[in-house]
Amino acid sequence: MKKKRNYKRHITLKGVCRLFVCMVAVILLAIFLLKRQIVPKIPENSNEAEGFRQMYLTEDIMGRWHKICGQAEEDPYYVLAVLMAASGFGEKKEEKTIAPETVEEYDKWKEYYQSRQEEELSILAESYKTILADLVYFPVMKNSKQASFGISYADSWYAERAYQDTTHAHEGTDIMALNNERGYYPIVSMTDGVVENIGWLEKGGYRIGVRSPHGAYFYYAHLYRYAEGIKKGDIVKAGQLLGFMGDSGYSKVEGTVGNFDVHLHLGIYLKTEHFEELSVNPYWILRQMDSKVLQFSD
Repeated sequence: MKKKRNYKRHITLKGVCRLFVCMVAVILLAIFLLKRQIVPKIPENSNEAEGFRQMYLTEDIMGRWHKICGQAEEDPYYVLAVLMAASGFGEKKEEKTIAPETVEEYDKWKEYYQSRQEEELSILAESYKTILADLVYFPVMKNSKQASFGISYADSWYAERAYQDTTHAHEGTDIMALNNERGYYPIVSMTDGVVENIGWLEKGGYRIGVRSPHGAYFYYAHLYRYAEGIKKGDIVKAGQLLGFMGDSGYSKVEGTVGNFDVHLHLGIYLKTEHFEELSVNPYWILRQMDSKVLQFSD
């Protein structure tokens, strides 16, 4: 009987050991899976994903971008693609980003994505280049005789807009004239490019669309009037006058004004695999161009 009791005790201790080993294995597996979950994955059709379209180019991201580009011989838009992918496209806005800060950290993230999602990373890099590479100026000119700019804008991406008893998502940024005076603020091209569209649209009023050299489409809407002589097919330079800020639109009748406050609606569009013109959020792009303002005098 004594040997039998010792045998049972031996089995019990062995079972406890096995249970302990299993628990450790489960914990390690959970940690591994958790780490896999918090490593952001680049989505398929990455340049059509909502995260990319938000263009969440914060000061933090831009600072890291310029720092790494200054230290590494690398395509700057490839660097930006890695940073944005690593940060999950900035979706966790209130939390510290996990994007790399040093070249060494960047190299690790780049190797990670190249080994798993090289195609998506390349598409992402090319898309950022298409949108950002040709930018030179802020689209509204400032009066040199005034201390303050006199305009304001906010992140209204996908905010609800109403017209004729229907609602639609706002796919742009409105730059408001605080004096609400039509024809006061000159509007200039943010990039070099070609005038691809010009004329009246029911919602956009007097609008002009410029295709930049890398392929992005910049849409300037609700103008009061156009620059003299400008027409479809014209080649324009960055900073060239396109027209003047107004409040035209929201009518089938050409020339209608006064249905809303004076402002410039800026839209930016990208051609992708599935969309001829896919909008991206101009707000954070405008934030990066705040210091690139041309001046006029009245």
